[in-house]
Amino acid sequence: MKSITKQVVRSVVAITFYLLTSPLNAQVQGVELDKPELIPSFTLSDKEGTTFTDHDLKNQWTLLMFGFNSCPDVCPFTLGNLEAAVAETAVRVHPDSVPKVVYISVDPGRDRDVVSDYAKFFHPDFLGVTGEQEQIDVLIKATDSFYRFMPADDNGYYEVQHSSSVSVVGPDGMLRAKLQPPFDPGKTAEFLARQQIKFRRKSIQ
Repeated sequence: MKSITKQVVRSVVAITFYLLTSPLNAQVQGVELDKPELIPSFTLSDKEGTTFTDHDLKNQWTLLMFGFNSCPDVCPFTLGNLEAAVAETAVRVHPDSVPKVVYISVDPGRDRDVVSDYAKFFHPDFLGVTGEQEQIDVLIKATDSFYRFMPADDNGYYEVQHSSSVSVVGPDGMLRAKLQPPFDPGKTAEFLARQQIKFRRKSIQ
């Protein structure tokens, strides 16, 4: 857990600078898909070996984000942003409809044993998983995301370029919207609540 804390603490200065220099009027930056896309079969797991699959997307709202634990700014900022947005959403929707946040590390070689602790550092209900590269790639393709391992330096350290968007998956396992940070927690909560209202209306038609 100490290594997780150090990783997050190293990001504080970068995040603080980002917050101070970014626009104060952060928007939702949410885009609803014209045609929802079904998330295909996949299997990931946490450090205890508990699996997370496409079946776990059913009957709940899920927010999926990709990253890696050594990320200096985007990942910790987005996870913190999500914590605030989900807290705001909880005020607007039924407790059973509060979205589940799932952080997926695209860097299993370094993060397999610590991804769960990293996600829970931001909120105890956040789920952190990773898995075999081909399983990660299934979700990357399905959510129109990307990642790229950069060349390692002389010390063996390498960065990972990756998309920062957050995928909104409905209770039917369909990708329904994308969020792009930074997003205003209140406005994002309203966007997510509207997504749920639209989904319920279509379900009863």
